[in-house]
Amino acid sequence: MSNDEDPHGLSETYRNLGPVREHLNDPKRRRTFLKTLGTVGIAGLAGCSSGNDYGGGSNGGSDNGNSSKTDSDGTSDSSATLRMSATQRFGTIDPAKGTDYTQVLALVNLYDPLVFPDTEGNLQGHLAEDWTVSDDNKTYTFTLREGVTFHSGNPVRAEDVKFSVERFLDINQGYSSLVGEVLSKENVTVEDEQTVSFTLDRVHSPFLATLVLLFVVDKKTVLDEAGDGDFGDRGDYGQQFLNGNDAGSGPYELANFERQAEISFSRYQDYWKPFKDGAYDTVTVPIITNDPTVRSLMKTGELDMSSQYQSEETYQALEKEDGIRVESVPTVTMFYFKLNTQKAPTNDPAVREAIAYGFDYETARNQIAPGSLPAQGPLASSFGVHNDDIVQPTYDPEKAKQILSDAGYSEGDISIQNTYVKDYGLEEKMGLLFQQNMDEIGIDVELNPQTWGTMTELATSVEKTPHVNQVFYGPVYPSPDTVFYNQFHSKAASTWMSMEHVEDDTVDALIDEARSTVDPDKRAQLYAELQERLANLYPSLFIFVQSKKHAFAEDVKGYTFRPSMSFDYWFHDFYQG
Repeated sequence: MSNDEDPHGLSETYRNLGPVREHLNDPKRRRTFLKTLGTVGIAGLAGCSSGNDYGGGSNGGSDNGNSSKTDSDGTSDSSATLRMSATQRFGTIDPAKGTDYTQVLALVNLYDPLVFPDTEGNLQGHLAEDWTVSDDNKTYTFTLREGVTFHSGNPVRAEDVKFSVERFLDINQGYSSLVGEVLSKENVTVEDEQTVSFTLDRVHSPFLATLVLLFVVDKKTVLDEAGDGDFGDRGDYGQQFLNGNDAGSGPYELANFERQAEISFSRYQDYWKPFKDGAYDTVTVPIITNDPTVRSLMKTGELDMSSQYQSEETYQALEKEDGIRVESVPTVTMFYFKLNTQKAPTNDPAVREAIAYGFDYETARNQIAPGSLPAQGPLASSFGVHNDDIVQPTYDPEKAKQILSDAGYSEGDISIQNTYVKDYGLEEKMGLLFQQNMDEIGIDVELNPQTWGTMTELATSVEKTPHVNQVFYGPVYPSPDTVFYNQFHSKAASTWMSMEHVEDDTVDALIDEARSTVDPDKRAQLYAELQERLANLYPSLFIFVQSKKHAFAEDVKGYTFRPSMSFDYWFHDFYQG
């Protein structure tokens, strides 16, 4: 939804709230409105707004014969299909392009990377059963696992790895910059059928960790299916084909894909790694943005696992149901209010600092996101290189007002826009709390809920990016570098991850030096300095560290958290038990 379609920046959800909007429009009443959030909540009201009850798919909420459901006599008709909801559409399933949580969820199941993170973030061999690193820390040589095949039946060979790197770098989308900045196509060498080496342009300490995002594609299939394009004899590199098909070797094949509605996977029977007893034959992920729909489908057995982004009211309600459990897992994902540092008035450090001290973090954490952990700076404290000396702003409206006064601002001088994912209860509440808090320090806030797709489009330029943007971000590969580079390096600007648009030479230099430093102690010191620098710039409000929650049907087992985006949704882990 664009602002042209909704000039006030308010979604249909807010128009339908009636008396609630009266509270929001009256500053005096707005000051007390949030006090009831912990017990009443807006999510229940927002969930009543119009929307697609089953993610927009043609199947609606009907049973297709594969899902588990409870018959009228109370018996369960279970089969090996897992239904897990997601809250945003799958924009792409091309392994050279995916970046967000739903896209990587699909890629990690359809494709295999060379290495794979374990539960501690340590890298284990995957397609590569072994590797060596040269004495100068520039050449990485991988020995591929024998007997691995793509879904086509073609064997996985070193030439497929080389081709995947070339495709990644040539298309130059997604996370390609993580590899392309230090690796040239010419320096990927097929040593023999099962051995491939990468020689970097310079030492790059997080290189191995970034390879969890290099998903290997079937060269023969991609070239056979390539259409006309800009890449010489490689045509379009199979982009049109891979927009709706897969060419991977992962544990699941693509069964069905309705971009705005749902995606389905079927188990690849010849996968190289044995499945557990009770492994799911099929997995279906419908897009459901409506909390009441999630609650209803979980209760009837038509949904087996919720997304991580349900309202607290939904988790509390489902936890009381027989046959459903709710699990909470501490993560290294943080919830940020990303401030556009290049657009007035949030380009003023004093405004950003005042905003940071004007927000009520405890209410956000304890009432809106109970179970979440306190944030202290830009990096989750569970990282071993966290700087424990960082000063985290606390709710101090008088200090915030003084900062603004000292900077020459009077009440009413500042108006800003806060954008977040619409129809998502937690973020709606956060937006309301932020609006109330800013009103108390004399800043007027326009709430502008948008679809996630629109938010990612807004991030592509400084001018389009709103002043304040509510975003969850966690490591996309198992290294602190993913937190710092993807969000705060000037070369990584203009993505949903970097809506702050930070352009700071000191930040860039510290990130670059850490990336070229092999010694872990020296790198840790650089990371400590970097965290302090970022904290002092106030590019974001560091709201909380997420405890990820899901509701599960009681017989869904195997969920395994890994500190890399969506690698905990590797369906090979899951089984019915």
